[in-house]
Amino acid sequence: MQDYMKKTLDYYETNAEDYKREWTDEFLANYDFTIPDIFLSYLPNGASILDLGCGTGRDSKYFLNRGYKVTAVDGSKEFCKMASAFLNMPVRELNFLDMDYNNEFDGVFACASLLHLDNKDLINVLERTHKSLKNTGILYCSFKLGSDTRFDEKSRFYNDMTEEKFNAILKKLNVKYDLLKTWESNQYKSPTKFINFILRSA
Repeated sequence: MQDYMKKTLDYYETNAEDYKREWTDEFLANYDFTIPDIFLSYLPNGASILDLGCGTGRDSKYFLNRGYKVTAVDGSKEFCKMASAFLNMPVRELNFLDMDYNNEFDGVFACASLLHLDNKDLINVLERTHKSLKNTGILYCSFKLGSDTRFDEKSRFYNDMTEEKFNAILKKLNVKYDLLKTWESNQYKSPTKFINFILRSA
């Protein structure tokens, strides 16, 4: 594992309980599920979903409650334990660079998870994600809006994104996605701007 990834994962391992309090214990009261609903609007009822970077299991729970088949994975051992208990199902501890799924999912939901990858590793994971999707499968991913790569004050690595930067990354892939939707949003009850992408494997 590269050093920048380890620093980010170390932060989440140490602070997982804080995320549990915020996103699991009162998740229904505190979270706007508009973005998961947009993602679901592109999928058939009962579709199979990979929650890539599931965290505490907030969105996986939402999908399961609506009758979707969910596979939840995260790179943090602590998050996997929490999400497994919350969802009452196994959650796989998985470094995104080790993804080994093949033609298994109708959709991949990567909410604020791929933003911790540098460009080289992001290209790798987007190709692996494409392989995991069934034909014309849907990928949702989100990033903080901006053009920088940086460490924040908590030593987490961020690869901020614009539409132009993301399109340039897509052109470097050895697989093909069609970009269906791009929009900006405020998330997590904060003024932080995110940019969101819906893609379809081609």
